[in-house]
Amino acid sequence: MGVKHVASLLLVAAAAAGMSSASASEGANYGGPVGGDDIQAAMLPPVSGFYGAVVAGYAIGNHYDGNDGHQDPALHAKIASGVGAVGLLYVYPFQLFGGTLGTTLQGSVDTGRIEINGASQTYSGVGDLYSDILMWSKYLGNAPAGQPPVGLTLKVAYSMVFPIGKYNTTDLYTSGRNVWFFIPNVALTYLTGPNALGDGLELSAHLFMNFAAKNRATQYTSGTVADVNFAASEHWGRWQGGIAGYYASQLNDDYQNGEVVQPDGHRYASLAIGPVVSYDIPAWKSNVKLKVLVPVNTKNSLAATTAYVVYSKAF
Repeated sequence: MGVKHVASLLLVAAAAAGMSSASASEGANYGGPVGGDDIQAAMLPPVSGFYGAVVAGYAIGNHYDGNDGHQDPALHAKIASGVGAVGLLYVYPFQLFGGTLGTTLQGSVDTGRIEINGASQTYSGVGDLYSDILMWSKYLGNAPAGQPPVGLTLKVAYSMVFPIGKYNTTDLYTSGRNVWFFIPNVALTYLTGPNALGDGLELSAHLFMNFAAKNRATQYTSGTVADVNFAASEHWGRWQGGIAGYYASQLNDDYQNGEVVQPDGHRYASLAIGPVVSYDIPAWKSNVKLKVLVPVNTKNSLAATTAYVVYSKAF
């Protein structure tokens, strides 16, 4: 089970927004793996060592939804964006309070085209650096060693985004955001035993709290965003498949130059859901995963459909 979850740990999303003047959030500005965690969200590989993942993603959206969750007639926007990412996970060779420790590091590049009210831009560049600085995962069940971890697994982590990406205040969209993000997060995964559908039903949820530092170039501070990633899936031998999604909501107002930006509300929110399927390849110590997310409800952001293919491997 260990290699399969590396795909989730190292997942990076294609950007689906970039309008700092159109919403209270400076381009739906929050950190973390936006394409999200999903299956096995609370689990770390049981064997210490290095694990890697390569990610390819694509996002496409053709309308901007306003504060009421419907398309804003005054703002015509669309985006087509691709992303490539490489990530590394290290599982430490010791435990803490009976739990497994790990650290991730991932970088990305993206390319695409964005249009807003007749203005357009083709872009490409290096994205910001994401890291799970330290993760602690503990299985709370009592399954024998080597058997599926039936029951509950808990993970607690502290993550960050480092603003190393390409950034320009005059562009419609930039690959980097020029903002540090501080992201405490917690995940739960519950696995049942075999059932009428297959080898076990798995439920996972991962809550990220995204605290943004001030963008010194624009004197803009984005509000705190809570982001819940979730998945319900079934195991069938080497296969695992089901439904995944996320809900992100901005909890407080943005500020620029010490003043509230758009005090009448205009906070970012987004709900997306879609299928996820993965396949283990034991002979290669690897896993392949596909996920598609379709927007269900969006506020003050571009609504985009995203798709990801992830290949992960133990070294």
